Amino acid sequence: MVFAALFALATALVGLATAQAETARAHDDCPHFDLDDLWASIEDLDVIVVGEVVALGGAPAVQPEVYLKGSAIAQDLRFSTAPSECPRAEEPSEGARVVVGLRRDGRTFQWPVPAALFVVEGGIATNGGDAPVSLPEDELVSRIREVSGQYAVLAVDESEGASIDWLRVVLPVTLAAILILGIALVLLRIWHRIDPEG
Repeated sequence: MVFAALFALATALVGLATAQAETARAHDDCPHFDLDDLWASIEDLDVIVVGEVVALGGAPAVQPEVYLKGSAIAQDLRFSTAPSECPRAEEPSEGARVVVGLRRDGRTFQWPVPAALFVVEGGIATNGGDAPVSLPEDELVSRIREVSGQYAVLAVDESEGASIDWLRVVLPVTLAAILILGIALVLLRIWHRIDPEG
């Protein structure tokens, strides 16, 4: 009788521990910023961006200003409406500046968890995790950059995005190359007159 009770208690404890481990793994799988282990956090995210919250067709999106990780694409980042096992961060008001870590979900992104979304007010970035973290935006961005090695600012207009200035770069370089080649040919001809056998 005592043995059966002990066995039942042990089985219940193992079941509880397994359930807690699965819950912990599910939460650990949700991309977030762990400021004590930024390397692992940043590796787990597809895109890290500083931007402004906007509404597109009634749904929130982020208009990027600076990419701290990922391809710097000049378009609003839209969020998936698919359900997720990860807890969702509270939606910031339209126009709020954010530093946010995102994971792709097809052509859109998963809505971030509270620990992956920092709202910036007055230069201070605050997330909404279980134990909210506040630090200066510059410090947060610097710490992320130290790991990601990226700080990609989007072009403001088409002239900033131009890769080659044909009129001010290519044309003068081409003319200089032709002039140098011409001088070299003249000097070669003069040398052949001085030393025809050379």
